Amino acid sequence: MDAVLNGAIAGATTVLITNPFDLAKTRLQAQGELVAEGHYKRAYSGVINTLMKTSQSEGVLAVQKGLQAAIVFQIIMNGLRFGSYEIVKDIANEQFHLYNSHGYIKVLSNIGISAGVGCFSAFVSSPFNMIKTRLMLQTKDLPCGNRYHYSGLIDAISQIFKQEGLKGLYAGSSIMALRTGLGSAIQLPVFDFTKEHGKQWIKNQTELNMFASANATLWLCLLTCPVEVALTRYFNQQFDKCGNPTVYQGCLHAIKIIFQSEGFLGLYKGLGGLFFRSGPQSFISLLIVNQLNSLRNQKKQ
Repeated sequence: MDAVLNGAIAGATTVLITNPFDLAKTRLQAQGELVAEGHYKRAYSGVINTLMKTSQSEGVLAVQKGLQAAIVFQIIMNGLRFGSYEIVKDIANEQFHLYNSHGYIKVLSNIGISAGVGCFSAFVSSPFNMIKTRLMLQTKDLPCGNRYHYSGLIDAISQIFKQEGLKGLYAGSSIMALRTGLGSAIQLPVFDFTKEHGKQWIKNQTELNMFASANATLWLCLLTCPVEVALTRYFNQQFDKCGNPTVYQGCLHAIKIIFQSEGFLGLYKGLGGLFFRSGPQSFISLLIVNQLNSLRNQKKQ
């Protein structure tokens, strides 16, 4: 339970700082949808430009659009992810002896556990990420903006449930699970591996946590960006009366047609925003969780 609470606290804290970068990432990923580079007028040219234009045209507080949904999303996802990661790891070790003779968890076992808990936490929290995405894209600056009109989190849940039922709330949950499972399979094992093997060079625990977080974030962003773009597009597309998607049928289909229409770089739209969001988010979350765990262990001792 402590691990769940620590993860929830970390997620809720970091989103207050990273939400504007998430908004920039989302809008950059959505612009130029299925149009070749150079054949559309850019609304935004980068992360800072996106935040500046959003503030100028929609007000200073507009950079925090979707904050309420983002907080709920992070509390649920990180609480479940960090909490279940430790629980599943301990249970699996009792049954299958996952640690080697040096006291390190085996890499493949760690990746499997991380991916599994990531998929589970993402699936449960998926509706709030979809709502956050749609709220962030409520803008007249983008041609794809204003596809959905919600006054806030509660109104969004109500409208989606009335029009499409539970199926509508969980649209894109499989892509969400894939993205978070992939992210967890990268982030947590790389963090643990860097932390364990960095002990011999970095003696200060806080500095070691910082270095391990930065390394985990770098690989996280590079490997998950195409899925992030596909997820943003999937969430924001129109659905028919039966709740079926009208453009993107799934993750692989989305990646395929984005690549065909926009080229390889189309799959890396918003990479800067992703890094500025995931960097502090991953760094601060892992740092807070580890510091809280250290305090908990000190109190037990």
